[in-house]
This record gives sequence, C-alpha cells and structure tokens, in this order.
Amino acid sequence: MMVDLGHHRRGLGRLLLRHAEETLFAQYSTIRLETFADNARAKSFYETCGWVHGDPLEGEGPTRFEYTENRAGS
Repeated sequence: MMVDLGHHRRGLGRLLLRHAEETLFAQYSTIRLETFADNARAKSFYETCGWVHGDPLEGEGPTRFEYTENRAGS
C-alpha cells in the first residue's frame, strides 16, 4: 500500500493505515508490515504511527525491514 507523492502530507496514508489496523486487529493481536531499508520516509511514518522497527529480513533483492504492532486483548 502506498500514497502517491503528490498526495503526501494530507493524512491519507494515516487513514489507510488506521483502516488496515482496525480491520486486522479485529482478528489478530499482532500485525506486521515490510518496507525497504532505504525508504527513510516510510520508516519514519510507520514509527510515528507507533510501529516497532524490527531486524532486516533475509532474502533476495533489496534489504527490507519488518515492523510490528501489538494490541492487547485482540
């Protein structure tokens, strides 16, 4: 999921992420996402939204990081 650069800083990404979180937390207590290691803007966004930065993911292609968020009682 991503928001076009021309629409950044309007709250659209936060709304999309919040909707995804609400939908997923209805069924799961932990959710995960990935972003590329060199995507500083995305990493900052997710951390501002409360996501926890994890270790680099192994595999082919560009380095990616996993982020997690937990919600108690889900």
